[in-house]
Amino acid sequence: MEKIQRGLYLGRKEYYEKHLSIINPLLPTQLTVKEISVLAAFMSLSEEITEDDVFNTLARKKVKKALKLSAGGLSNYLDALIKKGFVNKSDITKRITIKEYLIPDPIAQGYQFKIILKNEETKEERPKRDTTETSDTRRVEEL
Repeated sequence: MEKIQRGLYLGRKEYYEKHLSIINPLLPTQLTVKEISVLAAFMSLSEEITEDDVFNTLARKKVKKALKLSAGGLSNYLDALIKKGFVNKSDITKRITIKEYLIPDPIAQGYQFKIILKNEETKEERPKRDTTETSDTRRVEEL
């Protein structure tokens, strides 16, 4: 079978939502639909709003308004993202940052997946073919 390829032209928020939805099955812990929406909302904010802190007070107000969340609701989602390990909170500065492996290229992001069928009789993996990696390929195990 040939490779399946498709280009999607999306708005800023939809771009980040689609990215997180695509990589979600590869993550060690899954994001919920609402967590994807919250994280994508922060990721899609302009640099003029976020400056050097994606989760600053103005950014939180914008996300709360856009997603119609209360302060407590947003706080619960941020706590869940911290507990799941998708964002870090500094013990000293209390600043929250998004893990690097979740951040796509700001213009276009490509993906490459390979699905391998196990040998049903022996329950073993099929013989491996050439699986050399390029320097820009990250393995899921590294995440």
